[in-house]
Amino acid sequence: MGAFKIQVRRLMFTRALKAAFIVWVLLWAWFTFRELFVKGKFECYRTLLSRSYEGKHSYVAGDRLYEFVMFCDQRLPKDASYDIKGLVRDKGLLDMNRAVYYLYPRIRRPDSAYILVYDEDMPAPDGYKLFDGLDSKRYILRRP
Repeated sequence: MGAFKIQVRRLMFTRALKAAFIVWVLLWAWFTFRELFVKGKFECYRTLLSRSYEGKHSYVAGDRLYEFVMFCDQRLPKDASYDIKGLVRDKGLLDMNRAVYYLYPRIRRPDSAYILVYDEDMPAPDGYKLFDGLDSKRYILRRP
């Protein structure tokens, strides 16, 4: 009689596992369908699938910002400190955090040798000169 109870419990456990798995698969399919079609993200995911690794970073961060950050990454020395002007005012803290992330191991400091200017008309502060630039609104200032 004891072996029969064990078999019944094992059968009930197996059925419960199958039911939980089926519910999990159905929920996963629904959330995927909802994300792609109901929320209209199909084009976004299709674009991400068609891009390279660098292209995905560019798409997520924004093409203009990513181009500028990669430009700064190539021009700044690895041990340089920098400050960024023009990001917080426009889009908020997220773009600032992205720029800081991509420019690692360089450190962002308020009073540093380099100032990265992004989409801002700003005269060069005293003691800073133009170091390099992409265009008239995206450039690097350096203190000699």
